[in-house]
Amino acid sequence: MSRLTKRALAVAVLCGVAACASGPPKTEEQKQADKVTAERVEAALNADRTLYAKHIFVHADSGVIHLSGYVWDRPDYDQATFIAENVAGVTRVVNELELQRNGNSDNPVAR
Repeated sequence: MSRLTKRALAVAVLCGVAACASGPPKTEEQKQADKVTAERVEAALNADRTLYAKHIFVHADSGVIHLSGYVWDRPDYDQATFIAENVAGVTRVVNELELQRNGNSDNPVAR
């Protein structure tokens, strides 16, 4: 098998794996449902008087909420997860928040 053939085969296999991993494209209804769920989570985060949520970003994907951005201390990290978990339509929360560098740096979530 020639070098070019091996490379072409490798590219074809990688393209096939990528196509299978991405799944079918979302319908407009699914995109709208994700948008509504993300907006509900954002509203709930902003409504909490003890949590400063201006630096928390929310992304929804089929009921799974991804929180990113940063907070200042561990209680805010935990509170954001708790609030998001209790919003209608949320099936799981992936918390990728970071502690702000001037926050509680002895915490395991500080990066």
